Amino acid sequence: MKSKIVMRLVSTALVVFVSNLLLAQESAAAAPAPKRPRIALVLEGGSSLGLAHIGVLKWFEEHHIPVSYVAGTSMGGLVGGLYATGKSSEDIRKLVDGIDWTEVLQGQTPYSGLSYRRKEDAREYPNKLEFGIRDGLRFPEGFNSGAQVGMILDRVSLPYSQVSNFDDLPVPFGCVGTDLVSGKPHIFRSGSLSEALRSTMSLPGVFSPVRTDDHIFVDGGLLDNLPTDVARQMGADLIVAVHLQVKPIDPQEPLSAFGVLGRSISVVVAAGELRGMENADILITVPLQDYTSMDYAKSKDIIQKGYDATAAKAAILSTLSVDDATWQQYEAAKAARRKQEPVPQFVEVTESRPELARKIEKDLSSNVGAPVDYNRLEDQLTLLTGSGRYSSFNYSMTEKHGQPGLLVEAKEKEYAPPFVRPLINVDGSDYNHVLFSMGARITFTDIGGVGSEWRNDVSVGSLSSIFSEYYRPLALGSHFFVAPRIYAESDPVNLYFNDNLLAEYRDREAGGGLDFGLAFNRFTELRLGYQAGYQKFARQIGTPELPNLSGRTGKAQLKFSFLGLDDPIIPRNGLETRLLGGWVDASPGAPAGYPLASLRIFATRQVSRLDSFYFTAAGGSTFGYDTGIPQFSLGGSTDLAAYGANEVLTNQYYLFRGGYLRELAKLPLFLGDKLYLNGSFEVAKPFGGLTPSRLPMDGVAALVVNTIFGPVSFGGAFGETGHQRFFFHVGKLF
Repeated sequence: MKSKIVMRLVSTALVVFVSNLLLAQESAAAAPAPKRPRIALVLEGGSSLGLAHIGVLKWFEEHHIPVSYVAGTSMGGLVGGLYATGKSSEDIRKLVDGIDWTEVLQGQTPYSGLSYRRKEDAREYPNKLEFGIRDGLRFPEGFNSGAQVGMILDRVSLPYSQVSNFDDLPVPFGCVGTDLVSGKPHIFRSGSLSEALRSTMSLPGVFSPVRTDDHIFVDGGLLDNLPTDVARQMGADLIVAVHLQVKPIDPQEPLSAFGVLGRSISVVVAAGELRGMENADILITVPLQDYTSMDYAKSKDIIQKGYDATAAKAAILSTLSVDDATWQQYEAAKAARRKQEPVPQFVEVTESRPELARKIEKDLSSNVGAPVDYNRLEDQLTLLTGSGRYSSFNYSMTEKHGQPGLLVEAKEKEYAPPFVRPLINVDGSDYNHVLFSMGARITFTDIGGVGSEWRNDVSVGSLSSIFSEYYRPLALGSHFFVAPRIYAESDPVNLYFNDNLLAEYRDREAGGGLDFGLAFNRFTELRLGYQAGYQKFARQIGTPELPNLSGRTGKAQLKFSFLGLDDPIIPRNGLETRLLGGWVDASPGAPAGYPLASLRIFATRQVSRLDSFYFTAAGGSTFGYDTGIPQFSLGGSTDLAAYGANEVLTNQYYLFRGGYLRELAKLPLFLGDKLYLNGSFEVAKPFGGLTPSRLPMDGVAALVVNTIFGPVSFGGAFGETGHQRFFFHVGKLF
């Protein structure tokens, strides 16, 4: 009996246990699965240091941590924006590796991309300065127009041109700019993605600000460099912020005025970063004390630093990882929101002059009917920027009558025309008699017709001159042109005999001319014309027996020029050729007319990253005719540096120079280019004139600093017959 009761109790207990177990399972099945937190990744600004974010993204991808939102500022905004468009960390790394950061940050259109006339400007006015006099003296709003950066951002953003809400990107995105009008941060969550990225990266004074409607946007890092508040507003449950730790200031470190200004701005930025860090749930700190904000060449190391710093947080970050199936679902959802490469059916250009807009649309018509070839399109836009008229071109997709099209926005320089290129020339080939002059080239455009130019050169000092030319294509876009001009100049000329200074003359001439020409392309030009004037060659100091000469001048001439170098100031590769031939029908002191011809060839070749060789061959002749005043001169810091300026005057000569150029150091980005060692050997042969027939030669060694104001040379030259000089020179080097 007792055993039956026990068995019954056991059976009852078993039934109750099983029932409770089944009820618990049903209850568990009915309960919702734990909600995965929406993770926001917030990326701090920091110029090249921001490339560390690529390493952070790589670690997140490898460990299957899905990012629901991404927000950033400046370089953090750029990396975040690239990720938001569905690009992987590897895609972003490849894009970054393909950027020439020096070219992008300098903001100069490549010399090869300039039009022929802009090449002439860059060669004859060898500096990086330009301003305007529209409505008074006006300078550019930044050292860099942002043209190259803008095209990188346009390329990334083009498929998303019609996406106006950044929540609709593969990964919802937000970034921050600083509005100079309101003085407040501006959060970009909608609108043009390219414009948002340009705004958040527009470092004040470096890049031109982004103007739109009633706003002027610059780098958001001024007010919110680690925008965790933006991520919270986007709806994030958990914020992972990436802080870029830089080297603290040494209280014993000497500071320049620019250094104090830079550090002061850094203090303001750091205060905003502290607020951002306090608002983060997880903080990844990347130690970058050994790097500077301009270390783009060390991108591989900086990216690795970001990866390693993220791995150091593995204990807590690994809790955010998901399984393979969930990760694949996340990747598939991103892929579904990616946009395909567009196929434009037309090109539309925004330009205030309809005739120019139509011409640009015709030039870009090859982009219609096929997926956009970004390299070709950007090369075309670079060449258009090379006309000098525009600061930049931006492109995006638009729609008209249900058809997709390529919309190109031409942005003219806000400070010009007229364009002003200043010039300072210092010839210290004789430091007891330094020649100094300063001036400018002032260019007006569209005077008397779209595409025309009125160029004016003014110089005062030891060398004084005025030159004015009106350049008019026969039709818009035509290669043929007409160019009338007037001129007046006054130059000092020293007369030597047997290495002794005989007299100092002043050569004054004024007149005018007319050329008809053909601009073959952006490298080559041919001109045929006639020039007439009045010349006075007057003695200033010297024996009275030496004559003064004056009278009418006149010559018909043919000019051919090829400008094929890779840089206007310190070329490392390429060829430049100038050929002149003509007939002089009138010249003071000449008994009759005479032929005139000259040729100069300059070639250079880079043989390593630091080293290049160059070669010059030049010559001229009047073919034995008596010319009165000698037509060619040698001597000075650019030709036969061991000799005084114009020491060798002749009617026929040849000159050869072989040289070596080595890069020694780089200058701070916004102060100039580089420091070079320049060495050369020169040999010449003059015939007739005031110089006995001999073979002058010299060796030259100099340091060359390529500043934003132009190349500055310091060196010495040693030649035959006791010629030797220390010299310094500011101005054109080759």
